Amino acid sequence: MVLGGLALWPLYSMARRAWDDRVATVAAALYAFLPAVVDFQIEPMTEGTFMFFFFSAMAVGWSALEETSWEKTVAAAGCAALAWLTRPEGIYLLPLFLAAALMRFSRFTPVALGIFLVVWTVLAFPYLSFIHAQTGRWQVSLSPVPGMIRDLLTGARPPGMEGGDYDEYRVVKQHGMILGGARHLSAYFFGKVLFYGLGPFIVLGLFRLKPSEGQRRLAAFLLLAAVGYLAPIALSFIAATPFSHRFLLVPASLLLPVAAVGLARAAEWTRRREALPLFVAALCVAMAVRDFRPRRADKIGMKEAGLAIRNTLGPGKRIFSTNIQIPFYAQSEYVDVPEDAVDAYAFTLADLRRWEPGLEEKVREKHPLLGEFPSPPRKDALTVRVYRARP
Repeated sequence: MVLGGLALWPLYSMARRAWDDRVATVAAALYAFLPAVVDFQIEPMTEGTFMFFFFSAMAVGWSALEETSWEKTVAAAGCAALAWLTRPEGIYLLPLFLAAALMRFSRFTPVALGIFLVVWTVLAFPYLSFIHAQTGRWQVSLSPVPGMIRDLLTGARPPGMEGGDYDEYRVVKQHGMILGGARHLSAYFFGKVLFYGLGPFIVLGLFRLKPSEGQRRLAAFLLLAAVGYLAPIALSFIAATPFSHRFLLVPASLLLPVAAVGLARAAEWTRRREALPLFVAALCVAMAVRDFRPRRADKIGMKEAGLAIRNTLGPGKRIFSTNIQIPFYAQSEYVDVPEDAVDAYAFTLADLRRWEPGLEEKVREKHPLLGEFPSPPRKDALTVRVYRARP
C-alpha cells in the first residue's frame, strides 16, 4: 500500500513535465481516488509495488536520457529490474526504454542503452538462473503463461480457446476474436478499471492533447507505454491464457494525465476559474463512494477461513488452497498441489472447477471439516470450506 501510494510521485512527475502543474495535480487526484487502484492495493497482491517500480523506471529513465545522466540510467535500470522481479510484466520496460532512447536519440543513447542493459542483467541474472534451473530453459517467468504466448508466436501451439467457462472466452466464442476481445477489454477497461465518468475526458484529452513546449515526445512516450502494454494482453486472448482486469491497471493509470487534460479543456470551455476544481471534486467524491464500498467484499470468506486456520492450528503451517489469499491470512505456506504432507485443505467452491473432479470429496472422506466460511453464510460472499488434515 505504501509503495502503491508512492507510485503517484513518478506519475505526477511525468505529467508535470509533459504538461503543467495543473494537469499533474488533477492526474494525481484521480489516481488517489481511482476505485480499481484502491481495490487491488488494499489486498495482499503485488500491484502497488509493481506500479511504483514501473512508473519510477519510466520517469527516471526518461530524465536520464534528457539530462544525459549515467547515474540516473543506473537508477532506471535498477527500478526496471525490481519491477520485473515483482511481476513478469516488468520485462516490458526493456523495449520501453529502447523506445524512449530512440525518441530522444543523441550521442549518449548508445552509452545509456549499454549501461541500462548491463545493470538490468546483473540484477536480474540470479533469478533468471533460478528460472532456468527450474524449467530447463531461459525465460522471463516461472509462470506458464509467457511460454504459452511464446509457443503461439513460434507456431508450436495453435490458437485455441481452451479458456473453458471464463467470461472472456465465452464472449470471444460468441462474438469472435477481434470483436469479442475488443468488446470484453473495453467493458473491463471502462467499467472495472477506469471509472465510468473518465471515458469522455480521455477521448477529449486525446483530441486536444497540447503538451508543453518541447515535451511532445514525453506525452507520446506515455501514450506509447499505455498502448504497448495492452499488446501482451491481446495476445493472451489468442493464446487462451487466464485474464484478470488487474492487468489493465497500469495502462489505465498511464492514461490518467490524458483524462486530466480532457478535464482541463472542458473547464476552459466554461470560462469559469472554479470549473476545473468542481469537476475534479465531483469525480473524486463519486469515486470515494465506491472506494468505501469495495467490490472485494465477496471474498470475506477467504479472510475468515485463513484466520480460523491460524487461530486453530497456529501460523507457519502448510496449506493446500484453491486461492493463495487464504494461506496469507493464516500466515502459512501456500501449497499448490493437493499432497498428503499438508496441515489443512481450503477450498473456495467457485474455484473447484479448475481442479480435478471430485477433489473435495476425496479430502472429505479422509479429513474432518474445520469449518465453512463466512460464518454465518452470506448470500453475496464466496463459500470456503476448510478441512483439518492433521490432528
